[in-house]
Amino acid sequence: MPQNRRGISSVVGALFFTVLMIAGFSVLSLALDAQTDIVTTQRMVSDIEIKKQQEDFGLLVSTDGNNILNVSVDNKGQNPVEISSIWITNKTLPTQPATRFEINYNDAFVPSGFNTNVLSSQTLQMIPDVYDIKVVSSYGTIKTTEFALGVAGSSGLRAELITDPPDVVLGKNVTVAMLVTNTGDELIRNVEPEMQVPGGSASIMSSSSHTPSIVNLNPGESVMFSWDYQVNGISGDDIIFSALARGDLVGIDDVFSNIATDSSLLRKAGEGGGADPDIVNDDLLARPQLFFIIPSSQGKSTEAQATWGINVVNPVNANMEVSKLIITAFAPGAQNNDKLFDRAGGDCNFNPISPVLGADPNWSCPSENALMWQSATPVIIPANSTRAFLTQVEPGKPSGSASLESVIVQGSVFTTLGSFGKSGYQSTMSGTTSPLVNVYLTDDTVTPRDDNNIFSTRTGIVPNSVQTFDIIFADMDNDDTTIINSGARLIINVPKEWTEVTVISDEGFVGTPVPVEFGDKSHQIIGITSGPLGDASNTNDRITFSARAPNITDDRLYVMYVLAQGMTSSNFSIGPLNEIVLQVDG
Repeated sequence: MPQNRRGISSVVGALFFTVLMIAGFSVLSLALDAQTDIVTTQRMVSDIEIKKQQEDFGLLVSTDGNNILNVSVDNKGQNPVEISSIWITNKTLPTQPATRFEINYNDAFVPSGFNTNVLSSQTLQMIPDVYDIKVVSSYGTIKTTEFALGVAGSSGLRAELITDPPDVVLGKNVTVAMLVTNTGDELIRNVEPEMQVPGGSASIMSSSSHTPSIVNLNPGESVMFSWDYQVNGISGDDIIFSALARGDLVGIDDVFSNIATDSSLLRKAGEGGGADPDIVNDDLLARPQLFFIIPSSQGKSTEAQATWGINVVNPVNANMEVSKLIITAFAPGAQNNDKLFDRAGGDCNFNPISPVLGADPNWSCPSENALMWQSATPVIIPANSTRAFLTQVEPGKPSGSASLESVIVQGSVFTTLGSFGKSGYQSTMSGTTSPLVNVYLTDDTVTPRDDNNIFSTRTGIVPNSVQTFDIIFADMDNDDTTIINSGARLIINVPKEWTEVTVISDEGFVGTPVPVEFGDKSHQIIGITSGPLGDASNTNDRITFSARAPNITDDRLYVMYVLAQGMTSSNFSIGPLNEIVLQVDG
């Protein structure tokens, strides 16, 4: 019997252990299932959150001619977007009621990169009011935009108008600039300005088209449109400009800005302070202005003379007298004996051109490297006009055989308005025999190097007349061995406001140079020489072109910058300059 009891107890214990083991595995299985469910749920939540974060869409809200609402969703993200509903809140009513609209299943999905009207199968007719349109995706992303139907100036474009200058001189240009900003939340396409008919007592002589023409504006982005107007009238007249901007959201011209307005007052040149700040097409102060004629390079030469000079501009509306003018040239160096104008060596020999052609005792070299014109009888420059002071002078000599790669040039003038100077110019001088290079204006293409055919100004130009210019690129010496290599460039910069720039003929250049118009309406002509310049068979090259003078009603001066660039046969750089002053009598 004891043995039987022991056998029974063993069986019972085994059964009990089995029950405990099954219970334990069941609990463990339940725990594992619960953990799996938690992980799966967390994964699903994370996946939804990631997809929600990846959602990127914009709204384009508009109505058609029957005020039927169009809510276009522009999916900019990488995954399709499902729109579940939209909420429309009427912000005009005191209670601001909000109404929810379910999106039909066929309209709900917007693929990546597509723009879809999620109300295409629903008809929601709006009444003129201001609304908040709220779009909700299936992942809970919410986008809201304000939509105004029949409310002016709330379309998402804001305009500001500015006139420059606010007090424009008679017959001159006023620039009208309009700053347009997208104040909405969505891209507005094809934004362009619309200028109204100008008002006020002044009149418009001419105008330009606006720039830029058409742009797209992202939310918060701005653009500056501008026009140029030439205005006329009498002093004290005003001109009033008004403009608005239009753009496209869904339809054509379905958004617009406020009407922006600004004005400009007309005045005569010189009113309110003497000099007209625009009388010269350059940075101008109420003082004489200096524009240079500089040869480069200057070589060693005992028989030839290069042309130096300064055009003195009187920018005020009263006569100005010039009694002395000095050109100073020197090479950098602590201790050098370079002679640009050699007074001591007797090489300061002159061949005056202007203000007196021929023998003129008023030109001298008062010290080394200084070239001076001085007279007890001052030269009178009329109001708003210019006068050239030009002379040919024999070049000096470097102190050694080394070339002077940079020679600093500056000028000063003594007038009844005071004495003034100008710097920032340069020339070069070769240590060996090299060309004497000048660029200038002429009226004789047969013997353009003769001193009576060298000019740096043109005055008395009739407004709106067509002017012909002969520009010379010359080696001024008589040495056949001093050569400018082919491939040199003659560069003519025609000032803005001069139009119809046309090359008539040329000699010594590759093909026919073609004028290029820049963004500021100025033009540039570049001629590339086809052969050597400076031998007995070819002492100069020429470009003849015509241009129409500005149609103005007051005197104005323009600066035409003429330059050249190239290399001599001795591998030395050239770079002459002539700042030709053109006076248009208004």
